[in-house]
Amino acid sequence: NLRAQFESELKQKLSQKSTAFVSEETVLQRSFKYFDLDNSGFVTYDEWTKAIEKIGVILPENLQLRRLFQDYDLDGSGELDYTEFSAMIFGADSQSGKRLSPKKGLQPREY
Repeated sequence: NLRAQFESELKQKLSQKSTAFVSEETVLQRSFKYFDLDNSGFVTYDEWTKAIEKIGVILPENLQLRRLFQDYDLDGSGELDYTEFSAMIFGADSQSGKRLSPKKGLQPREY
């Protein structure tokens, strides 16, 4: 499963970059904020791929990467809310998960 492999590698890379004082979730949020040039709280596909590369994840082929982005783009807007993305990676009990409305689902769209 591409998504499971991606999330496993992402968590591994985040773990390598985290410290006793900076959590994996914080590393992910900071990477996204770095590429969110307009400070909107969202990243486009291009910004997302740059953030993922910055973290050190080896990116799959473009078509697979686009599909992953679409899986995480819950509303189909073409942008990812990085709090929602972080909550999907780290779960509903994470800092990001707790910040989201309980009505918001953390599951990817089905095709």
